[in-house]
Amino acid sequence: MAAQPTDRIIGLLINSEGSGIGQANIRIANQNLRSQHNGSFEVENIAAGKHRLHITAVGYSDYTATITKEKGENLNLQITLQQQNNLIEQVAVQGKTAFQKLKEQPIRAIMIDTKAVSEQPTTLAEVMNRASGIRIRQSGGLGNQVDVSINGFQGNAVQYFRDGIPLTYLGGGYGINNVPINQLRQVEIYKGVVPISLGGDALGGAVNLVSDQSAANSLQASYEAASFKTHIGNISWRQQFQKKWFAGVDAFINTSANNYKVDVEIVNENANLEPARVRLFHNAYRHYFTEAYLGVKDKKWADELRLSLALYSIDRASQHPALMTNPYGAIQLTNKGFVPSIRYKKTLWNSRINIDQFVSYSETHRTRTDTIKGTYDWYGNFTAGTSVGESPNPSLAHIDYTHIISRTAASFSIDKNNTIYTSFTLDHNMRKGSDPLGFRFTGTDVDILSKKATYRKSILGISWESNWWNKKLTNQLFVKHFGFSAKGINGFLSNDTDLSKYQSMSDFNFGYGNATKYQIDANSFVRASVELTNRLPLQEELFGNNDTRAPNFNLKPERSFNVNLGYRYATARYSAEIGTFYRKTKGMILLVPIQPPFSQYKNLDSIQGYGFDIDLSYRLLKNVEISGNATWQDIRMVDVGEPLYKWIEGTRLTNTPYFFSNIGVKGNFEHVFSKNDGLKPYIHYNFIREFYLVNVPKDKEANGFLGLTGSAKISTKDLVPNQSLINAGFTYNFPFANWTFGAEVKNIMDAKLYDYYKIQRPGRSIHFKINYFIKSTKS
Repeated sequence: MAAQPTDRIIGLLINSEGSGIGQANIRIANQNLRSQHNGSFEVENIAAGKHRLHITAVGYSDYTATITKEKGENLNLQITLQQQNNLIEQVAVQGKTAFQKLKEQPIRAIMIDTKAVSEQPTTLAEVMNRASGIRIRQSGGLGNQVDVSINGFQGNAVQYFRDGIPLTYLGGGYGINNVPINQLRQVEIYKGVVPISLGGDALGGAVNLVSDQSAANSLQASYEAASFKTHIGNISWRQQFQKKWFAGVDAFINTSANNYKVDVEIVNENANLEPARVRLFHNAYRHYFTEAYLGVKDKKWADELRLSLALYSIDRASQHPALMTNPYGAIQLTNKGFVPSIRYKKTLWNSRINIDQFVSYSETHRTRTDTIKGTYDWYGNFTAGTSVGESPNPSLAHIDYTHIISRTAASFSIDKNNTIYTSFTLDHNMRKGSDPLGFRFTGTDVDILSKKATYRKSILGISWESNWWNKKLTNQLFVKHFGFSAKGINGFLSNDTDLSKYQSMSDFNFGYGNATKYQIDANSFVRASVELTNRLPLQEELFGNNDTRAPNFNLKPERSFNVNLGYRYATARYSAEIGTFYRKTKGMILLVPIQPPFSQYKNLDSIQGYGFDIDLSYRLLKNVEISGNATWQDIRMVDVGEPLYKWIEGTRLTNTPYFFSNIGVKGNFEHVFSKNDGLKPYIHYNFIREFYLVNVPKDKEANGFLGLTGSAKISTKDLVPNQSLINAGFTYNFPFANWTFGAEVKNIMDAKLYDYYKIQRPGRSIHFKINYFIKSTKS
């Protein structure tokens, strides 16, 4: 039998009544953790000697003590936290958690504590959708494409990261539309200005998914079953060996038939369109993801060296084209990936220099199959035909992508008030494939996909962070350099293509910015930021997708000017934050129709917008908290160059909500049915004001105050109506072991909800989830 591990601290947090205190923030020996629902906590690999212990918990006074641990012993602690009298409104300046520090940095970021909701049967997209200024739009059910709108900027203007690394390295196998929240510690959403540490060229904001690697020896698993034949499972295992070696596995599976009912138009016996409510029959989704890693830490030559290998497979049925105009019954899409990576971290010169190097090489294989001869109707009935394919472009495409990405980040502390940060990201892509049913170079039988296309971009950033006036004023000044180059053959609708002549494209530019925060007092601060930045065209925007998106080798980067201003006030009982912004983007890269059925990304018009959002939270009672937020934004087309389209000058950006709000109430009750159990009920309401699918002249918009009342004087088919969504549920912590159970009803009122171009979302659904977590496994 293995020996019981030593060098541990085992503790229990209780209040004056002897009840355990869960979800307390604990920091000791540079480790951050949270207490379990019964108040227990455990820390491993603690060196002998004196250590400072700091504990914070909502409703309790901060606890700070110095403890002494002897070599080879397990130290047992029982700590009683004192409740604050009448929840004294104060904020501890010392001992702030990493979560608090991120929320209070000069560059505004919305911090979502996914660990706090990990027991709920909810998706990451749903949790993000409750944040101020954020709209998540998903074209259908589980696994379908997700688009994040941050203060009106959306699509490729918003970029995604995992632990600070551009998420593109995982090739679509890991993202906000599929990763379970159990495998994340938090989500950071940056509005407008993006810190140089992320190493991206985001234009309107960024989302950073932070993995949960807090417990050295742990095992957690969950399983969720829901309506529409939905099943979601995940498991994470982490183990440390001989103090310096570690290994782990993160894996999940998502499957769903997505066979909910939708409203469509069908052709009746008189060849006329009539409304019908049908159940989707070819909308299934299946996704597997596994990442295993092995590493070493606390060596002279490395603080951490981690080797990882990720494998994933996605199978998706396609029910309809971009609009719900006609049904498909056989089109299938797949995406498989093989992604090894390495990450190295090291501090030098008494921790004044920090180095973080990441390198990944990935191979991704994607297919699109549309070969059936015949058509389906909305009821799933098949009619045989003679032509191949259901869509305008039949396909048997096999496309291979090779992707290499390197991100180098470093910092140098000049002194306690001045630090230099730098990052350099190099991203290289190569695409090659085949499609016997796909496009050919004009006048030849040469497959367009058979010709290699390459794309490379680089982003260099340098910032100087300085503190003034006893750290009441913090300033970040930064500069970025953007560059890309691409090479390929443009065979789209060309009559004289030279198949031996590759065309090259490139562009280089600079961006600048500054972010400032001033701490007014212990409870409040104000911050502002300004940035002139670029967003480089992506590989698919340049080369197309060999389907309905045509290539455009003349694309140039978008360029945007962003200004943000915000104020925050917070106490132990309530908090309030208000932010306002201004944006102007030139040369927007937009997808526009060119020749049916083709569309193409082009640098077209500019947009200009401003708006505000407000975020509030209030603790009604010791165990009940209410929170809410609202966002209003006015994003409009400006500087329209084409005389034919001059009439859209001043119209709202299409397919973009301009007002939305959320309100939520949650409780946390202990000893409900037995000693040491816990019940956490919650309810969330979300409202989206009507928005427009087409450019609407100002005199036809809703004419109420800020456009919040009345309705636009346009056809109902050209607008998405007001929408209200109510979700409610609870989680229950069992008094034994580390089991929890969660249940939730989504869309309680079975409201008709829409996203994107009026693609209908699921109706009412019921979800159940069971979780298991153990914080220490034997070494």
